[in-house]
Amino acid sequence: MITNSLQEFCQFFQIGKPILSIDYGLKKLGLAISTPNHHLPMPLKIIEHESDKKKITDILCILKENNICAIVLGLPINMNGTKSEQTLIVENFANKLTKRTELPIFFQDERLTSKAANNLLKDFGLKRKNRNSIDDLAAASMILETALTSASKLSKY
Repeated sequence: MITNSLQEFCQFFQIGKPILSIDYGLKKLGLAISTPNHHLPMPLKIIEHESDKKKITDILCILKENNICAIVLGLPINMNGTKSEQTLIVENFANKLTKRTELPIFFQDERLTSKAANNLLKDFGLKRKNRNSIDDLAAASMILETALTSASKLSKY
């Protein structure tokens, strides 16, 4: 199910069960996972498949292996707040994922996340080739960090 608000999404959090974050790309997904107490994001892995079906199969295994309670999916929105072609692709992917899991999915605005992730890795001195292989991991971690920070500011969480 896709949740409509962060407050609604937080109702599904379970201490002891981490949250998974996905930075969606056509060729690869960056995945990050929270600590069981939902305080910190950690890079998890890259999934490289062309088809959404294979991506979803891998995600379902990760959900089960890690006892995930909720999913944050980065939503690429134009700088002016409008939807892009990529926004529609990510929403379509989320709809496919909801047919295979009952876990709640929250769309986290990911404007500038990929650029910030690339800059962070550049600051660590990584060359472009190395940055390109792990930038999705950093972006997924940043997407999750944003959602966790916002969730922690809610009075009920």
